[in-house]
Amino acid sequence: MIYANTNNLLGFEVADLATGKVLHRVAVEGLKTENSPVHGTPSHGIGMTADETEIWVSDNTNHFFHIFDATKMPPVQKTRVHLRDEPGWVSFSLDGRVAFSSTGDMIDVKTKQIVGTLQDEHGIDVESEKVVEIDFANGKPVRASDQFGKGAKR
Repeated sequence: MIYANTNNLLGFEVADLATGKVLHRVAVEGLKTENSPVHGTPSHGIGMTADETEIWVSDNTNHFFHIFDATKMPPVQKTRVHLRDEPGWVSFSLDGRVAFSSTGDMIDVKTKQIVGTLQDEHGIDVESEKVVEIDFANGKPVRASDQFGKGAKR
C-alpha cells in the first residue's frame, strides 16, 4: 500500500503498489479547502507512525495535522492537532514518540499534545521540512532518522 497526497485534495489517496490501482480517496470533511499559496495544494505532507497504526496528514489551508486510523480500510479520521503555521511536512523521532512538524511544533504521538517548539539559539521560532534526529555514543553518530514518516513496525 501507498498513502499519498494528491493535488487539490485535503486528504490523501490509498493505492495498491502491485497493481497501481487507487483503492480509496480519503478527504478531510467539514473544513474549508483551498490550495496553499506556499505549496499549491491543500495537503503537502503525509507520514505513517512507526507502529503503522496512524497516518498523519498536513492541512495547509487550516494549519492542522489530521490523524487517521490506519488499521481500518479506508483509514478513518481520529483527531486533529492545530499547529502554529502552515504544515508542509511531518517526521517522527527514532523511538516513534514525537512527531516533528515542519512548523517547528513537536507533538507527543500518544497524547496528540504539542510538547515543544523548535527555536534557534536566540529563542526565535524556526521551521524546517528537513528535520532529522541523530543519536551519538561516545561523541560519534550511531543512528539517524530521515525526514520521511514511513512506518517501521516497531
